[in-house]
Amino acid sequence: MQPEKIGRYEIKSELGRGGMATVYRGYDPRFEREVAVKVLPPELLHADPQFRLRFAREAKIIASLEHSSIVPVYDVGADEDLPYFVMRYMTGGSLSERIKAGILSVEEATRIIEKVGPGLDEAHAKGIVHRDIKPSNILFDSKGIPYISDFGIAKLSQAQAGSVTGSGIIGTPAYMAPEQAQGDSIDGRADIYALGIILFEMVTGRQPYEADTPMAVAIKHITDPIPLILNANPKLPPGMDMIIQRAMAKDRDDRFSSSKEMLDALHAVMRGDTTKLQPVAPKTIKGTLIQKPVAEKKGFNVLAVVIPIVALAAIAGGFFLFNGINRPSATEAPPANTSTSAPSTETPEPIAEATEAAILPAETTTEAPPTATETVAPLPAFGGADRMAFVANNDIWIMNMDGSDIEQLTNDGGTKTDLQWLSDGKTLVFISGKTIKYYDISTGVVDTLATFPSEVSVDSFRVSHDGTQVMLAMSNNIFVIPFDLETLKTFTNRNQIIRMEETCILPTDGTRAALKVKETRWSADDKLVAWLFKGVDAGNSSLQAEQVSVLDISTCAPERIDQHDNFPATRFMPVGYQDRTIPDIDWDGNNLFVFNTNRRNNGWGELYVYDWVKHKAYHITPLNSGACCYRDARWSPDGTYLFFAFQDFGLGAEAPTLFYYVPYGDIGTGSTLTPLSFELPEGFKNPKEAPQPALHAAP
Repeated sequence: MQPEKIGRYEIKSELGRGGMATVYRGYDPRFEREVAVKVLPPELLHADPQFRLRFAREAKIIASLEHSSIVPVYDVGADEDLPYFVMRYMTGGSLSERIKAGILSVEEATRIIEKVGPGLDEAHAKGIVHRDIKPSNILFDSKGIPYISDFGIAKLSQAQAGSVTGSGIIGTPAYMAPEQAQGDSIDGRADIYALGIILFEMVTGRQPYEADTPMAVAIKHITDPIPLILNANPKLPPGMDMIIQRAMAKDRDDRFSSSKEMLDALHAVMRGDTTKLQPVAPKTIKGTLIQKPVAEKKGFNVLAVVIPIVALAAIAGGFFLFNGINRPSATEAPPANTSTSAPSTETPEPIAEATEAAILPAETTTEAPPTATETVAPLPAFGGADRMAFVANNDIWIMNMDGSDIEQLTNDGGTKTDLQWLSDGKTLVFISGKTIKYYDISTGVVDTLATFPSEVSVDSFRVSHDGTQVMLAMSNNIFVIPFDLETLKTFTNRNQIIRMEETCILPTDGTRAALKVKETRWSADDKLVAWLFKGVDAGNSSLQAEQVSVLDISTCAPERIDQHDNFPATRFMPVGYQDRTIPDIDWDGNNLFVFNTNRRNNGWGELYVYDWVKHKAYHITPLNSGACCYRDARWSPDGTYLFFAFQDFGLGAEAPTLFYYVPYGDIGTGSTLTPLSFELPEGFKNPKEAPQPALHAAP
C-alpha cells in the first residue's frame, strides 16, 4: 500500500522498485518542489537487518559526492523507523528509455559520456565504486542533461566497507565486469567496463552479451570473447571497435584507467584520428608455477558466483535462484585411435571418473658423460614424441616430454601462434604477427621465412608431412602452394604467391577455396586437409559459425574440392559452442579430431573428440572431477597419447595452467592423471594465453 506521506513529503505516486528500495514521486511543501523519495520497504528491513546498514551507507555516499554529474540529495531522515532520503526528481526519463526509442549517434553517445564520466572519475578518486552503472541508472533532467543515480550498491574500496558488504556479488548481470561476476575485489575499472557496455548499447541498440537467463549472461562476461561492435553496426567508425575492446577487456589492467581516458579516445575517433588509439596490451596477472601435482578439488558450481549477482539487482523485489550448470556426461568411451582411416571397432564403455595421478616418465639413470667412442642415449619418448615446444608469456619454450630440461628458445616477447615441427626434426616454424618465422634448434637462430605486411592477418602456416606443400591462411583467404623454403623467404605480398608455378589452391570466389580459413591440418598421407573456418551455421542460416571441413584437394582445382565431412554442423551441439567459436583443433591424420569450445579466458572450454568416419562426437572429461576447462589438445606423433592444457574453472582467477600428457587409452578407464611437473621461471603470466604445443617426433 502506498503511503500518503513520508516525513514532510507528500507522496504522489510510485516511480519504481529496485533491489533494496522503493522510489516515490513526492512533493516538498516547504520548498514547493517535486522530489524523489527513496525508502527501504519494511519487508526487506525485517528480512535482513543489513539492508538498513546498506541504506544508511548509500545516503552517506551520495551526500559525500557533490558533483554536477550525480543526482543531488536534498534530505535524509527516518519515518516510523523507516529510513529514507530525498533526491532531485528527474523529469527527463532514463537513458534506457532513449535507447529503446532508437540508436544514438556516436556524437550523442559521446556527449552523454562527457557529462556522466567526470562524476564517475570523482567517485573513483574517493575510493567509491558504483557497481551498477547501467542505462536505467542514468537519468535526464528537464533540459536533457544526464546524471548518475542509484549509488545504492556502491562499495567503498577501503577495508572498513567490508563489514557491511561482505563477499556478496552485487550488480546487474548484463553490465557486470568479469571480476565482479567472479566475486573478486573490484575498483573503478569495473564501472569503466559497464560504461563500455553502455556505449556499445547506445550505438547498436543492443547489449553485447545476450542469453536466456541472467546467470547465462554473467557467465558470458567471464568466458566469451568481446563482440566486435562493427558486426553489430557496420556504419560505425572503425576506431569504435578498439574503444570497446579496451573498455570491455576481460583483464581490468587492459581497460581505460578512467572515464576521461575513454572519452579522449572517443574524441579521437570523432576527429578521424586513430593513431593514438592503443590496442589491448597482454595481460600481466602473475601465474602459478607448475611444480607439483595439485590436490583434487570439487567441480566448480557456477551458482556460488552467480546466485548473488541478481539478488540485489532484481526488479520489484524479485529474486532469481538458479540450479547449477550440469554439463552432459559422456555415455560412451572415447573412440580408440587407429592408424588407418577405416572405421574402427567401437568398444562402448562408460567414462569413469578418473582420479588425478602420475603419468609417463620412464625410469632414467645417471650415466657418465660419453667418451669419444660412446653415443648419447636418445631422450625418453612417449607416444612417439621426445620433446615439446610451447608458448608461455609470448615466448617459445622447449622441454622433454616428462617436463625435464626446460629451456627458453625466444626472448623477444612478441605474440606467437601455430607452432609446427618440420619433418627434418630441427626446424620449428611459427607465426609472429604478419611474419612467418622459424627456429633452427641446431644453431639456436631465429630467422624470417616470409612476411606479409599488407595483409590483415596471417592465421595459419601448415607444411605437409612429406614437406612438399604448405597451406597458408591469411586475411580470410586460403592458399595451398609448393613449400620451397628459399623461394618463400623472398615473399612479401600475395601477388608473389599467385605468380608461383605449380600452385595447388588459390582463393577463388564461388568455391570452397573462398572459405574464411583460420586453422589448417593435413591427413597422415597428405591426401586430405582439414580447414577450421567461419561460415554460415548449418543449423541456423542467420548465424556465422566456426566449423571444420574435411576436404579432398588432390585435384588442385578449387571448383573440384570434395567435402568428406563438416562438423559440428547439424551432427551435434558441443557444450560451450553457443557463441559458435572453436578456439583450437588437432587431427591425428586418420579418424579422430580433438577440439575445445570456448567457456572462459578467450578459448578455454569443454574437450571433444570427433570421429569423422563414424560421424560420432565424444565429450571427454579426462580429470575425475569432470571440471572445465581445457584447450590446445594435441595428438602424439603415433596417435597413442594426448596432450591437453587445463585450468580449473572452480578456482576462478587463481586457477593455474596445467599441462597433461597421457595415454589416450587411459581416458575414461578410471586411471589417475597427474599434471607434468616443470618449472617455468615466472609462471604463466597470462591465463588467456594459448600454449599451442608442438610435439617433436622422436628419431
